[in-house]
Amino acid sequence: QDKYFLQAGSFQNPGDADNMKAKLAMLGVEATVQSADVPQKGIWHRVRVGPFSSIDDMNRIRASLQQNGVHTSPIRVHEGA
Repeated sequence: QDKYFLQAGSFQNPGDADNMKAKLAMLGVEATVQSADVPQKGIWHRVRVGPFSSIDDMNRIRASLQQNGVHTSPIRVHEGA
């Protein structure tokens, strides 16, 4: 089962990630911050919107965010047994 997310940024500074999350909230979009330990780069804080059940839903939100100056990258996460 694949899930789709939009990544609105990846930051070394957790405050920058929180600021992006707040910006998205002001646009009416709920986001989460996921911390990841990137080998040889340290901890990065990813700001993601989703999951979306369909690519159409994801693309609709992506277009809305882009109109508001927020550039995102689509992310597909495969969750399987």
